[in-house]
Amino acid sequence: MKYDLVKDKLEQIVGTSPLLRKLFFGALDRLFLRSRYVRREINSLKQSGFRPDSILDAGSGFGQYSFRLAKTFPSVEVIGLDTKQEIVESGNRLAKAFGLGNVRFMTGDLLDLQYVNDFDLVVNVDVLEHIEDDRKVITNIGKALKKDGLFLLTTPYFDGSDVGGTFYVDEHVRPGYSRSDLESKLDAADLNLEKFAITYGSWGNVAWTLLQKWPMGWLARRIWILPLIILYFLFVYPIALFCMHMDMNRTNNRGGGILAIAKKK
Repeated sequence: MKYDLVKDKLEQIVGTSPLLRKLFFGALDRLFLRSRYVRREINSLKQSGFRPDSILDAGSGFGQYSFRLAKTFPSVEVIGLDTKQEIVESGNRLAKAFGLGNVRFMTGDLLDLQYVNDFDLVVNVDVLEHIEDDRKVITNIGKALKKDGLFLLTTPYFDGSDVGGTFYVDEHVRPGYSRSDLESKLDAADLNLEKFAITYGSWGNVAWTLLQKWPMGWLARRIWILPLIILYFLFVYPIALFCMHMDMNRTNNRGGGILAIAKKK
């Protein structure tokens, strides 16, 4: 499935309206299990006493995580970095409309990241699986972090099983990472893996199928059925919500995703 094509269509529909953006971000927060995991981890960091001075959202996309980070840490400078100029400009307009002076969006390539010892936290949500030279990106992020800085990332989990040579999301260049694969790449970038949690286990997979796989597949073929899909969400959401709750409150030995935290050595 061409996931980026659907995202681009949704970006056009939502446009630059602050109200529609708020509603859209609220929908992403509720419909995506990974958003719930990231939100919980960010809140946990704050509650633990973590007090960053600067944060990089590396591959900010729509910008929902950048805005969440800016609201969670209101005295901290948050930079959202993305390759698409139009989405960066949209994010900056939205930051102004939201009255958030501590977040700004910039155009940039993670393969050519020039920051050195600049950030206390780098967030990277479902980005690495899109980039061929992931070692270069991880190395650049390691350089961008201050000593003891944290790298929070999500990415697909892959245990070595045969994927048949195809990926569900066309834009993915690899099926994912095992713990050993990710740990070795982090270690080479002077990053120590501190947390590795498998997400999207059996319960999470049900939620993903109901809330992403089927609806995104439908939208990829017929974007005009979006109003019908909203009605569909109203019907299946209680079931998916229960499944997401179950996934987040158990230890998954297998699953489709990873949430990991690494610390700069």
